[in-house]
Amino acid sequence: MKNHTLEQHLAEADQPVKDFMADLLEALGKKVSDEQEPRLALRYFGAQLEIKLVSFDGH
Repeated sequence: MKNHTLEQHLAEADQPVKDFMADLLEALGKKVSDEQEPRLALRYFGAQLEIKLVSFDGH
């Protein structure tokens, strides 16, 4: 699946998905402000995912 397709799905997502993304960005932003690496590990449907904040409005 292409990145553009994933971004389009997020833009059209229902409110629970948008709430999840907001919580995720808040958690990653807190790590940045606490001078920790902005990275989270999640497990979902048997997969282990690692999400890293690369930038946020150029920061």
